[in-house]
Amino acid sequence: MAELDLRGLDRIFRARSVALIGVSSNPRKLNGVPLEILRTTGFAGAIYPVNPKYDSLAGLQCYARIEDLPVAPDVAVVFTPASDVPAVIDACGRKGIRAAVVVSSGFEEERGQQERVAALRAACVRHGIVMIGPNCEGVWSVRSRVLLTFGSAARREHLAHRPIAILSQSGSISGALARHLQESGFGCAYVVSVGNETIVDILDCLEYMLEQDDVALAMLFLEGLHDGARLLRLAESSRRRGIPIVALKSGNSARGSAAAASHTGKLATPYAIYRDVLAQAGVIQVDDLAELIEAAEVLTTLPPPRSVHGANPGLAVFSIPGGTGSLTADQCEIRGVPLAVFEESTTAQLARNLPAFGSAVNPTDLTGQVLSAQEIFTDSLAYVAGDPNTEALLIQFANRGPRDLHERRAMIAGMARQERLPVVAGFLGDQVAPQERRSYADDGIVCARDPGQAVRYFDWIYRRREILARPPRTPVTTQSATQRAAPRDFGAAAALLAEAGVAVPPWTLLHPGDDSAVPAQKLRFPIAVKALPEQADHKTELGLLRLNVDSPQMALQAAAELRARLNNETAPMLAQEMISAGVEVVLSFMRDADFGAVLALGAGGVLVELAADVGYLCLPADEWELRKLIERLRIGRLLAGYRGAAAADVDALVAATLRLSEIFLNLDAGELEINPLIVRPRGQGVVALDLLLRTTPKPTDK
Repeated sequence: MAELDLRGLDRIFRARSVALIGVSSNPRKLNGVPLEILRTTGFAGAIYPVNPKYDSLAGLQCYARIEDLPVAPDVAVVFTPASDVPAVIDACGRKGIRAAVVVSSGFEEERGQQERVAALRAACVRHGIVMIGPNCEGVWSVRSRVLLTFGSAARREHLAHRPIAILSQSGSISGALARHLQESGFGCAYVVSVGNETIVDILDCLEYMLEQDDVALAMLFLEGLHDGARLLRLAESSRRRGIPIVALKSGNSARGSAAAASHTGKLATPYAIYRDVLAQAGVIQVDDLAELIEAAEVLTTLPPPRSVHGANPGLAVFSIPGGTGSLTADQCEIRGVPLAVFEESTTAQLARNLPAFGSAVNPTDLTGQVLSAQEIFTDSLAYVAGDPNTEALLIQFANRGPRDLHERRAMIAGMARQERLPVVAGFLGDQVAPQERRSYADDGIVCARDPGQAVRYFDWIYRRREILARPPRTPVTTQSATQRAAPRDFGAAAALLAEAGVAVPPWTLLHPGDDSAVPAQKLRFPIAVKALPEQADHKTELGLLRLNVDSPQMALQAAAELRARLNNETAPMLAQEMISAGVEVVLSFMRDADFGAVLALGAGGVLVELAADVGYLCLPADEWELRKLIERLRIGRLLAGYRGAAAADVDALVAATLRLSEIFLNLDAGELEINPLIVRPRGQGVVALDLLLRTTPKPTDK
């Protein structure tokens, strides 16, 4: 559907009546489980079994056909063979049913089923049916007790409700996430297995969830997106609402797309683009399923870092074992979690409680001394928690950590509430049981098995704070329905670059038969002689570039040699003045199958692929996003003025990139790469030395 009617999803997640089409009397069969789940979990609405094999099921009247139903229920759950599903959905539409969850498989995931998929989609569109699936595990709506699924994770009498929405492109993963959150007692609010996304996709569901009053966090398991650029708009909406999005992306190891002509295209793996675009969107990314579950628990338990008035704010480490201090500091540096610097008064107060071999600076080494008496522990913790620089607190226990935490639980919980601090209790490899972990979370304490896991938890809450503090997105675009023709020669390309504020060094073309007066009159030497962009993609690798040509005669000779190398004796060659002062970057624009127009920026020159210092943004991007990308790249340090060098003209780079982004959005081209783009000293602008242009979009483009 072009635009999703959110009220259609209400018919699913707020359903008051359900038709189970193709349901079985056997609760051990896939199509028999949903009826049992609805009964077990307390669905209060009407249930209408539909199957001509039965007169009744579990005490309910069973109907032979959809047409026989006494009313049109809110939603139909379909279990019939795939070949029957399009007709079933059409019958639902004629009956007046406007929402469906199709569990049946045998559609996009199988070869040769295009006609079946088209018929299913057409039936939904014809009747305005909002459909989740096919080939899905179903959905949960915990507060409404609407669990339309066959998944074993839902077969439970007691459901824990927590404001977490689980949205997954894998049915088994959605069930696993829900099972862990339910068994630990943390709970969830919604679970959606989107299946093949024939009508409703995962971003439609995310948009819906962001509007619900019982969603404070969204978990995403992603395999791929159909309209990735839309994620940025939804993430901006989630940021305004204060709802973090946590995502795990699979399928990152293989490109699965056509080879690109550009250097940056070769580096543009799915992992690299998803990593950077999710970061651009303000999505917190995790590396595995365990982290996805932990992130949901942590971000719905811990408050943000406390606002403080100290000069050196950050994480305070109340560490009993000395050996963990350096481990914690290392992890903080790797993850960018700031460490607080205590006030002198704090270190003096701590020192009075410690033996001479302890350490009162952060990360602390408080030694077992603080465990010798309750008042020593309490006083020392108060000093650390009350320091004007303490934004968050890690209490790192030693070898009997779970026992020591248990004995001091009430005091630590009271301190966390009073000081409004996010608190993590760290152990040395110990883990508490899931239900116990949930119990501690009720007291505002998150348990971590080791310092590395503890710092990862703090990384998430610091990233959440940074994301929520971002300025509103202000992408500027003049995208038009009418595409602009790509330049067909170097002169037109140079004019396009000039339009974006990118200079091109003085140039001329050398034709066969030209005399030395041509380059002598138009250019200052030394010059570069090279093949034109339309003649070859990578001139250096192909030997089609001559640098430091210092006379007109040598220019003509170089042009002749390049024609011979091209095996084209009539080809014109490009002669261009050389520019050296500045930082070499690569700036590229391409069209990605999942995100559409994407820009790549990074370290340029002949070593671009070896350096692999490239980052990506989905277009249109705004100035803040672009500057943040430059800051995080290694090339950003050179642009800022590395080791006393003059700062480069980053303002000109940003302005030119944003303008070229607008042009590329309207350009009939698959790729455009400038490499190198010379960023000259501040105030002197940017100069393009070479251009690669692919006029035909790649086969993977949409």
